[in-house]
Amino acid sequence: MRVTIENVVDDDTTERFLALYRAAFDPLEGVAAARQSLTDDEFRDEMRLESVLKFIGWDRRERPVAMVVINTDLDSVPWVSPAFWRRRYPEQAERGAIYYFGALLVSPDVRGGPWAHRMLAETVRHTARNHAVAAFDCCQHNVDEVQLPRMIAEVARSLSYVDAEQVDSQAYFAYVTHGLRDEVDLRDEPVPHEQNVSTSAATVATDVTGQ
Repeated sequence: MRVTIENVVDDDTTERFLALYRAAFDPLEGVAAARQSLTDDEFRDEMRLESVLKFIGWDRRERPVAMVVINTDLDSVPWVSPAFWRRRYPEQAERGAIYYFGALLVSPDVRGGPWAHRMLAETVRHTARNHAVAAFDCCQHNVDEVQLPRMIAEVARSLSYVDAEQVDSQAYFAYVTHGLRDEVDLRDEPVPHEQNVSTSAATVATDVTGQ
């Protein structure tokens, strides 16, 4: 069992982990209002992008069985505001030390073993060694049901000195209409007299200029 850090991943390994990525993230599309994952082409592009660190776990038979994806260039993360993170963490931003975590993937045949914890531990060590900020986003389902932030915080606190905080939230609202209370045909509404409109405009101009 070993973990390596790669900048570029070959096509075969990319396709292997793309299948794991789709299996992990596609179910979230029905439980979250916002998009939760990269497209297939975006994932393939990240595997070739050198600013994206790929922590790959290899089993005893030298098969790639786990991966953590960390983006070190905020400008290449399509759904975040780089300006927000740079303003909040200017010192780390200046050093290129804001790491945006994209995914933790573990092959089904080794799930239930040590790999998830091992991969998180390796990324925590790398982040803490560089005094960097580890950032990520997740939907409410992953907060409440999976408890992903709590799990990551527990691993991080066991290995490093860390301050964990929720830095922002975004709410989605829906207004379901069921018809009007009073049907009004706007075509029957009287149109304001042109003179009245001009008078009102003149009154506003007088109020603003004081003349």
